[in-house]
Amino acid sequence: MTAAQHHDEPIRGHMVLVPTPPKGGFTARDLPRLMEVVDARFELLDGEVVMMAPSTHWHNEVIDILKFALRAIAPTEVVVATEQVIDLGSTVPEPDLLIVSREAVSADSLSFPPDVVHLVVEVMSPGTKTKDRVLRPAQYAEAGIHCFWRVENESNAIVVYTFELLPEGGYAPTGVFRTRVKVDRPFPIDIELSEVTW
Repeated sequence: MTAAQHHDEPIRGHMVLVPTPPKGGFTARDLPRLMEVVDARFELLDGEVVMMAPSTHWHNEVIDILKFALRAIAPTEVVVATEQVIDLGSTVPEPDLLIVSREAVSADSLSFPPDVVHLVVEVMSPGTKTKDRVLRPAQYAEAGIHCFWRVENESNAIVVYTFELLPEGGYAPTGVFRTRVKVDRPFPIDIELSEVTW
């Protein structure tokens, strides 16, 4: 099959109910009800349900690598979490990985306020470049989250770009790491970036 033939094929899919937002939009408080009716992964953006693209295998492997590396060295007062959202009001993003204060975590936690989030990590996929490079840093910085990492695929190798919040707002880059991440914030971190294999 040629590329031209591929583009002529119809795009197939399945029906997903996307709820109509109420006046003022949905918020994190609506998540339990929304999860019952939306049969797909989603986030809230300005009060509206936004479907999340499926993740690639590389993306999921990198999340696992970082999650286990960070859990092994995280101090007891924080928790490394995945598939949890940050409550920014009518915008509720779901970072790939986040580090939150332990006292904010319970067995039924779905979302966290930004003041208990110490680090957010976004692993970039082909369909999330603009979101991970532009939209997410702006949202997280405005919310006052002190540390942000963006992870990219460089010839199937992990590259971690680290950022810290400036006093006047916005993030300043603090490093680019290809084989090992060594930073002082949000706590002393020194982890090897293992090869992504399958």
